[in-house]
Amino acid sequence: MTAPARSFVQAHHPGAVAAILGGGATSPHRTATSDLDIVIFLVGDAPPFRETTEHDGWPVELFAHNRETFESFVDREAALRRSPLLHMCAKGTLLFDNDGTGTWARSMARDRLAEGPPPLSRVELEDARYRVTDLLDDLAGATDPDERLFIANRLLDTTAELVLTTRRTWLGTGKWLLRRLREAAPDTCHTLVRSYRDLVSGEDPSRFHSAVSEVLDSVGGRLLVGYQRGTPPR
Repeated sequence: MTAPARSFVQAHHPGAVAAILGGGATSPHRTATSDLDIVIFLVGDAPPFRETTEHDGWPVELFAHNRETFESFVDREAALRRSPLLHMCAKGTLLFDNDGTGTWARSMARDRLAEGPPPLSRVELEDARYRVTDLLDDLAGATDPDERLFIANRLLDTTAELVLTTRRTWLGTGKWLLRRLREAAPDTCHTLVRSYRDLVSGEDPSRFHSAVSEVLDSVGGRLLVGYQRGTPPR
């Protein structure tokens, strides 16, 4: 994977001072549709930008930065507890490094990744408990099987995020949410996914309801009546 990635950067961004190939392309998770996630570092005012393109038959996701924008984007992503940039640079392959920027980015990314995301505040935990409780009640009251599917899908993601954030584990989306949950809480992941699969197959939804309720109970329980938040200013 490194050869086409390096060839792409040389052909399209010869002024780059460093480039990192994201770890997904060289990991066991790679599939037939995997793309090349490449972070490049440029000098000047051009960054940041993101581009989806193709090179020699490979789909390419390009993330262009300089040192300042890289740090800014990492700070922004870390505050949301989800940082693709950190994961790509910390676990990726350094394609080349002309001035030390690539080594600096990888070192910083590894330190920040190991540090973990910020802990949930009391307010954030209450908000998360409220969201899960509200969805649980929607699921319990749903009589339309199609509505139940949509509710359960949202509830699965929300519950997985609750598990990860209370454990100070980085979040992800889609397949990466599953991978993070499977790594951080394999038993909980197995129970949630198995009961969700049963629900989607048309079986009794109460098992999924129980699996989510167990997660909710472990972080303080249901929160609905009495929940109050001020309206943010316009």
